[in-house]
Amino acid sequence: MAGFSFELNMDKAMRGLDIAMQKAQRSPEFMDTMGETLVSSTHQHFKDGVGPDGKKWKTSQRASKEGGQTLVDSARLRNAVTYEATSQMVVIGVNAVYARIHQLGGKTGRGLKVEMPARPYIYINDEDRAEIRALAVAEMKSMFGA
Repeated sequence: MAGFSFELNMDKAMRGLDIAMQKAQRSPEFMDTMGETLVSSTHQHFKDGVGPDGKKWKTSQRASKEGGQTLVDSARLRNAVTYEATSQMVVIGVNAVYARIHQLGGKTGRGLKVEMPARPYIYINDEDRAEIRALAVAEMKSMFGA
């Protein structure tokens, strides 16, 4: 090349990035923070009473009659939301037999005669994605000493 040239070899930089990404995937503290963030976010979904589509949940019969929030009579369901983290992933869920019917909706009751509307409470919305991204960026910065 005549005049001036500049060669940029990205091999070392990419190797460093690969190593940082592997460390991030193996960081139990980072994965725990991610799990705690998702549980906190799910608690907020209960408080807001809004599904992933941004629409309010259908008010439950109990909440209509007695007042209060849908899905938060005793708060057992909300308080049962937990996570498990490994070096590779975070799983969020609820260990309660009635959790699925509230999340997905469906037929329930004696003879399956009652149609329960879905009230999804475990999901990741745009706000959650932004928080997860910020956590990942902060983790990467800490790995590079920034």
